[in-house]
Amino acid sequence: MSEKVNLFVSHYGGDEQYIESFKNLISKKYDIRDSSIIESEPNNATNKEYIKSILRSRIDWAGKVVVLVGLKTHEREWVNWEINYAAMNGDKRVVGVFLPGATDADLPEALTDYADACVPWSFPKIISALEGNDLWEDASGEPRPYLGNRGTC
Repeated sequence: MSEKVNLFVSHYGGDEQYIESFKNLISKKYDIRDSSIIESEPNNATNKEYIKSILRSRIDWAGKVVVLVGLKTHEREWVNWEINYAAMNGDKRVVGVFLPGATDADLPEALTDYADACVPWSFPKIISALEGNDLWEDASGEPRPYLGNRGTC
């Protein structure tokens, strides 16, 4: 029987097609519950405080936050907000996953500051990171220096 995992997947809207690919990949190990917001189910909200309230409830519900790192992810204000919120509110594991073709330059600032792990698109590495191993690798899977400052008191 698969272990249940509650996920929130932070992403750039243009990379939304990778959410299903990601869930299919890790479904070999997990029974996935997903609270991600996707553009194919729009709510047409424009009020930032309302949007934040929706995001907060979905991130609060999730046990793990995965950030799909693509070519434009680092440009998205909402991705940085989601990472910051997850890191500062609750005991959330934050894991960055490089999409195929992404480079190290594509990391959102908040991910560099607060990720517990960052790994390439690789089933064993993603599972290892989700299960608590603090891997910090570049898009090709090579080790890279950990620059984050997240810690516990």
